[in-house]
Formats: sequence, C-alpha cells, structure tokens
Amino acid sequence: MRDEQIENVASQLYSPEMPYHNFGHVCYVLEKSEEIIIKCRQENVPLDESVVYYALLFHDAGYHEDHTKKGFDSKEAYSAYLAERDLQQAGKSKEMIDRVKTAILSTHCDAHCYSNEDKAVRAADLSGLAADYAIFKKNTVDLKKEFEMMSGTRLAWDEWKIMGYERIGLFLKEDMALTSDYFDKNGNSVFIARTQNNLKALMADGVIQT
Repeated sequence: MRDEQIENVASQLYSPEMPYHNFGHVCYVLEKSEEIIIKCRQENVPLDESVVYYALLFHDAGYHEDHTKKGFDSKEAYSAYLAERDLQQAGKSKEMIDRVKTAILSTHCDAHCYSNEDKAVRAADLSGLAADYAIFKKNTVDLKKEFEMMSGTRLAWDEWKIMGYERIGLFLKEDMALTSDYFDKNGNSVFIARTQNNLKALMADGVIQT
C-alpha cells in the first residue's frame, strides 16, 4: 500500500541537510516495516498496515525545526501535529489520524506502546540498532554530526559514545514483541541481544568514521 500524494507531502517536511533524520531514514524504516508486516500476516497478528505506513511517513517530520519554539514538548509531538494537519487535508478519518498520532508518539525514547501498530512503528524506527555493526556505527556517527549541527557544540567521540549508550538504554525498556521471531529459543529478545552486542562493540571502538 503506497500513497504517492501523501508521500510527496511528507517528504517536504524533512531536510536533506540532516545527516540522520532525513527522508532517507523514512524510506529505510518503511522497508523494515514491510518485513514486520509480512511476519505479522504469517502469524495472524492483527495489524492496521495503513496506520503503520502513515505513522512512519511522518514520524520524524519537522525534526530539523525547533519544536519548543512552536510550543511542543517533544519532536515526536510536533511530528504528530504535522501528521494530523496533512492527513486531515488529505481527507483521512479522525480515527485513523488519532491512531497515527499515537503511533508516532510511541517512537519517543521513554514512550509506551499501547497497540500492535505502536509496536510495529517503534520496532521499524529502531531496527537500525540491531542491524549489522557497520550500519549501527554509521548511524551513530550521523547522529553525532546531527547533534553537533543542531546544538552548535562539538563532542569528543568517547563522550558521544557514552551519551549514545545511555540513551539507547532507554529505548530498550519497552516491549515490542509482535511475532515469534522476536525471541530466541530461550525466550530472550533477539533485538535487545543484537543491540547490546552493537553497543559493546561501539564502546570498544576508538575510531570515528569521517
């Protein structure tokens, strides 16, 4: 299911100057969401695929803007507002829009997931944490560049690694299990194990990519 008109609208809300939170990231998580959706279909896990799709399209919309100056407590809240505005203009139902907004808010680091759609959106958004280490490190470096660009400060690599380790730990607290492959044979989260392995490798990595 693709909506080219809405995709075009959403893409305009992302800045190509952002090293990480750009529309390329949106395309990546949409691909990952397809994998999640296929697995849910195979195991008959109920999931409103349209909610997942629209939420991921807008989940980082306006990230390059100062959300606090616009009166929002978080970037996720601002993104949810932009989604509501543009989905209303596209004639989407209030029920769908409300579910999309909730799913977007579930991508906040310490948010809770209240539905399967929330879990699918959060899992797709965080999929890079459990990716191959080369991808994980590139994302870490891009996020560092982005932080420095937006904050106007420079951080040492070791300082950024510690900050990243602590922040990622917040994301790992929420259960995102939807299908059986989320767990290994011992009942442990495969996602958490892979992410922790990446974090361990990162903390031992003394070389920053340029």
